Amino acid sequence: MKKLFMLMILIVLGIILYNPIKNMINKEEMKEPDKFIYEDLLNTIKENKVNVSDFTIYGKWLNLKGNLPNEGNYVVVLKNNDEEVTIDTKVDNGNFSLATKINEGLDLETLKISEYLLLLKNKDTNEYYNLINTTKYHDNTYYTITKNGKNNKISFKENVFNNIKYWTITIKEEKLPSDVYDIVIDPGHGGVDTGAGNGSYHESTFTLDYSKALYDELTKAGLKVKLTRETDTNIDHYGVGSRTGIPYETKAKLMLSIHLNSSGNSYQKGVEIYRAYNSSNDYAKLIADNIVNEVGTKYSNNSENKIIDGVYMRVYSKSDIQSLTNDAKKKNYEPYVINDHTTYYYFIRETGGIMTGAFSDGRNPRYKENPYRDYNQGVEAYLCELAYISQNDDLSLVRNKKDSYVKALKNSILSYFNNETTSE
Repeated sequence: MKKLFMLMILIVLGIILYNPIKNMINKEEMKEPDKFIYEDLLNTIKENKVNVSDFTIYGKWLNLKGNLPNEGNYVVVLKNNDEEVTIDTKVDNGNFSLATKINEGLDLETLKISEYLLLLKNKDTNEYYNLINTTKYHDNTYYTITKNGKNNKISFKENVFNNIKYWTITIKEEKLPSDVYDIVIDPGHGGVDTGAGNGSYHESTFTLDYSKALYDELTKAGLKVKLTRETDTNIDHYGVGSRTGIPYETKAKLMLSIHLNSSGNSYQKGVEIYRAYNSSNDYAKLIADNIVNEVGTKYSNNSENKIIDGVYMRVYSKSDIQSLTNDAKKKNYEPYVINDHTTYYYFIRETGGIMTGAFSDGRNPRYKENPYRDYNQGVEAYLCELAYISQNDDLSLVRNKKDSYVKALKNSILSYFNNETTSE
């Protein structure tokens, strides 16, 4: 009797609940699928397309270049359903770009966590144009500098929706992979290559000592740092695990090569910071200023290759080019196509990919191939000649003011990312 009673209760409950459950199921079946987040925007700009002919990342700087669809006041924007971020854009002779120098453009360190479409906007008409990447470089990834133990991963992706191509940039928090670093420090020379000298003092000894001390200070500040060498050894200039290979392999943003200068002129002294040909003076000047102010040294009195006080830029001269051409004929290989705009120092040139005109492909039997020379993403590199080891006053500074030199370099690196410190 009790079982029959329970059965009757279940039947009644089933009858009562049948229609509500049925209606709920029907509503779920009739519910439209979620609309693609950028569907409306992409449909409105379906016919508005602009080709991007250059896509590069030098250090922390993104640059895009392309042709304008017509005359007007244009600006590149990052846009999603919630906000629009306007990027400073150069417009000239029917073209647009984010910068004229390789170390200018969009500072990727400034982007907050989100996802955006990359678009071109006509500020006069408020029309948007879809940026189509026509370069051979795709799906780049950038990791921001470590701050308070955290990093962001920035990804560029090209997708298709309803036959409409679109380009996104996604910023999300993600800790650095084990093989990715913030900064690379290169102690110049090493091993049998002792560099410049003065009596019993050798450049390679000072550069390793200074670089290790800088490594310690940057690590304390929360950065993930890679040294190209940690012992008194000479490493390859090109190839995997080399001075020019490590910056690419570690996805570092910034690289300083630490050196000491030398001259037969006993009056030649002071600090010299070398930059790439097509970069601005700003950061090299900051490094030089910090060293002068912290150490109490002087800007170099060397006038050769000088741009402004403390900042130098050396390119291949006509005689350099002729010498390379003669060497190629002698060794029976096709000469490199270089000109007087080509950065001379291999360390700066070969670590910046296509931005700095890296060219070493192994045809010269004296040097290995740089397998990363054709990359559109490279490190921003500077050659830091801290002092003239050949000049006794400068040598005295190098021997006795290591802490001041290291502090100046540390502060320069932190300033690169607009932070006095990266850790609490």
